[in-house]
Amino acid sequence: MTVTERMRAAYAAYAKGDFATAKAQGEAALSAQPTNPTVLQLLGVVSCQTGAQRQGADYLRRALVHGGDTSDNRINLARALLDLGETDEAARVCAEGDVAGSPELQAMQAQILKAQGRTTEASWAYEKLVSENPNDFNAWNNLGNARHEVGDLEGALQAFQHARQLDPQSSLVHTNMGRVLISMDRYEEACLLLEKAALLSPKDPALLLELGRTLTSINHVEGGLRALGEAARLDPSDPKIFLAIAVAFLDLENNAQAEKALRFALNADPRFVPGYLNLGILFEKANRTDELRTLIAAAEAQGLAGDEIDYLRALLLSRDGDRAGALDLVRDLFSPAINPSIKAQFAGQLADRLDRTEEAIRFYEDMNAAQAQSPMGVGVDRSAYQRAIAALDAQTTAAWFAEWAAPPQPADRPAPAFLVGFPRSGTTLLDTILMGHSDTHVLEELPIIENMAQSLGDLDNIRTLDAAAVGDLRAQYFAELDKRAPAPAGSLVIDKNPLSMIRMPLIHRLFPDAKIILAMRHPCDVVLSCYMQNFKPTEAMASFLDLANASRTYDRIFHYWETCRAVLPLDVQMLRYEAMVADAGAATRPLFDFLGLGWQDAVLDHQKTAAERGFIRTPSYAQVMEPIYASASGRWKRYEAQMREILPILAPWVERYGYSLD
Repeated sequence: MTVTERMRAAYAAYAKGDFATAKAQGEAALSAQPTNPTVLQLLGVVSCQTGAQRQGADYLRRALVHGGDTSDNRINLARALLDLGETDEAARVCAEGDVAGSPELQAMQAQILKAQGRTTEASWAYEKLVSENPNDFNAWNNLGNARHEVGDLEGALQAFQHARQLDPQSSLVHTNMGRVLISMDRYEEACLLLEKAALLSPKDPALLLELGRTLTSINHVEGGLRALGEAARLDPSDPKIFLAIAVAFLDLENNAQAEKALRFALNADPRFVPGYLNLGILFEKANRTDELRTLIAAAEAQGLAGDEIDYLRALLLSRDGDRAGALDLVRDLFSPAINPSIKAQFAGQLADRLDRTEEAIRFYEDMNAAQAQSPMGVGVDRSAYQRAIAALDAQTTAAWFAEWAAPPQPADRPAPAFLVGFPRSGTTLLDTILMGHSDTHVLEELPIIENMAQSLGDLDNIRTLDAAAVGDLRAQYFAELDKRAPAPAGSLVIDKNPLSMIRMPLIHRLFPDAKIILAMRHPCDVVLSCYMQNFKPTEAMASFLDLANASRTYDRIFHYWETCRAVLPLDVQMLRYEAMVADAGAATRPLFDFLGLGWQDAVLDHQKTAAERGFIRTPSYAQVMEPIYASASGRWKRYEAQMREILPILAPWVERYGYSLD
């Protein structure tokens, strides 16, 4: 075969993606004509296509030397050098070419500047390109990326908008616009752009992964799972997709599905460290410490190490009682796979239990700052919840209650009891004790009443409910109960949801004979403990991102609680956390009498009950596995210096409920 015939065969093979044949024909041609620039160019391109950048760069250098000094060859050589990390030579290759006459070389120069970390200069280079070639989609898109990288978010958005006008069907530019909007904390708009990108490229699992993560981060979990499920179908080998699915299920408190997804991630890649990390955290939260220990051993058997595995070791050390060792291990850990707010809370808990107050408060400040800067945190109005409760307070008057329709007929099923109280008032310990009785069925923070209140809308709608409407709502309550947590026959349902204390009018309208249990704890301890919890920053829980706002929320809620007590004939029994930790039996016996339940000694074995109940949704999941300890009572005194400015807000409630600031 002649050189011409071999080159014709090489090009035909290359066009079909048969790089091996193309390379073989090219090498045969090169043996006949070792300085042929066309042959050298072909071999350079084919070598780079097959991952042999070093060999490809050598062929392309020789092509330039032997008469093939074209912009295409310089661009291909620069790209190969860029892939090899040799940015200085790549820049020189571009600069020595006809840059002024080649927009492609100019674009390559800008790309090299970006790779060198000279993003401002790269941005200038792309600006020059778009000014000279205003219809160049790639230049506008690259300008947007460069501006995004230097923090010029508005400029980046404008550049991407130009690119989108040039190619409205580009999923890439919609994705890039979505990323800029995320950087601008405009998450809802970002999701719309990412959804559009997914419609334009429905077979791109990486894009669906990004969409699913973003939707989950702003609490649109169901939509996130739909996108992630499709991503997993398209690429079942990517463990990152299954990790994102697990995070979404954890947000839904569906731990069984989260665990399944994490195991899929580890099956896809047995060395996927974030899979071990998140599965270990799930085990610890479910009080499955033996499985955590086994998981760490499995990770070590894979030769895995680093901050993520050390974090799991710290969790285990803490569970084994070595809090100082755990804190030493976790204090300086950093990994993108470790949620900074979760790590800061864990470190804060350790420092607090070790009585290292100054260190603990710094960790809690870091935790709350991270939550405030999260996708949900930046979009929430921290005072909205207080305003909503103030509006309820203004509506709940004796005159309003007097206008209620006639009392409803007794319910067909016994009324539940309702366990309420400000968060962190000991409701988890109390519900575990109540759960230990053979005749109780405790609901752990199922939002049945809250969802019904949201569906009803304005509080005044309660006033106009007639007997039939009340009957329908009761039926809805019990239907939801039977669906989500069916109660054994003859058991007393205890609906535990702390902030149902602001839903007393609805509860009283549906169940006027319901027993209400109010969990009470020193207001200062409660507010401090809420500040120390890593709550998801919903409208209500965002109140606890700073101590002042947490105190104002406490004041507003208890003002409304007292309004409800004054207006409605509620049947309430208060139980103090401090009394419960001092003598659980003496404190809770009157409560069981109030509920009409005989005393059973088994209720005091709360550790056994907690172990049997499995996963505990609340932040107290670890504490209820321990013996009752009194160290949390009066804890606020250790943090009095940090709380001094908020004490005047809480002082009236401290006095009203028989506590002291001394």
